[in-house]
Amino acid sequence: MPHVEASSLRIARAEAGHAIGLVGALAALALLAIGIAGHAGTAAAIATAGIYATIAVLVLQAATAAGAPSRFGSANTVTLLRAGIAALVTGLALEALGTGRGLLALPGEIGDLWAWAVPAGAVVALILDGIDGWLARHRRIASAFGARFDMEADALLILGLSLASFAAGRAGIWVLTAGALRYVFLLSARLWPALAMPLPPSFRRKAVCVAIGVALVLGLVPAVSAATAGVLAGAGVLAVAYSFAVDTLWLIRQSARSAVRA
Repeated sequence: MPHVEASSLRIARAEAGHAIGLVGALAALALLAIGIAGHAGTAAAIATAGIYATIAVLVLQAATAAGAPSRFGSANTVTLLRAGIAALVTGLALEALGTGRGLLALPGEIGDLWAWAVPAGAVVALILDGIDGWLARHRRIASAFGARFDMEADALLILGLSLASFAAGRAGIWVLTAGALRYVFLLSARLWPALAMPLPPSFRRKAVCVAIGVALVLGLVPAVSAATAGVLAGAGVLAVAYSFAVDTLWLIRQSARSAVRA
C-alpha cells in the first residue's frame, strides 16, 4: 500500500535523522574536549566533520531506499555510533599525518592520559561491533541494510586505525593496505562485474575483521613498543590480504562457472 510505505519511509528517515544528530553531537563534544586539552586542531575537526557528513548522507539515502527496513532501529543506531567513532579516529589520524601533531602518541609515551584516547575509543567501537549484531538477532530486526552498514563501519574503523598506526610511527606505510583493501575491492567491483556478486556469509571474514582491529588497537597502546606494534600490524595485514584473496578467487570461479552454464 503506497500510503503505508510512505509512512514507513518517513518514520525511518526521522529515526535515522535523530540518530545522526545524536551521534554527531557526541562526536563534536569529544572533539571539543580533545581540542580544549590541546590535542586536536582545525584539521581534525574539518576531516571528522567531512567524513561524518558523508556517512550521514549515505545512511539517509540507504535507510529510505527501496527494500530498506521500515524502522532505523537500535542495532543500526549502535552501528552509527561505531561509524561516528571511526570518523573521529580517522579525522584525528589525518591531522596527525598532515601536521605531525595531534592526539596520537609515539611509542613509549605513557605519561599523558590523552595518549590512550584513540585506542580506548577504538576498543569501545570493537565492543559495540558485537552489541549491534546481538541486538539485530535478539530483536529480530536484522536486514540487508544493517549488514552492509555494519561492514562499512568496520571498514572505516580499520582505515582510521591503519592511518593512525602509520601517523604515530607504529608501522610503515604498508599498514595502509589494511584500510585500503575494502575500498580497492569496491572500486574493482565497479570495473569488473564478477566481483560485484554477493558473497556467502563467512565466519573467517568476520574473524579477520576483528583480528585486524584488535591488532591495530593494541599497536596504538602507548606502552607498546614500535617493534611489537609493527609485528601485530604485519600479522593483521597478512590476514586481511589473505581473506580478500580468498573472496576474490571465489567470485572469479563463480563467474567462470556461470559463464560456462550460460
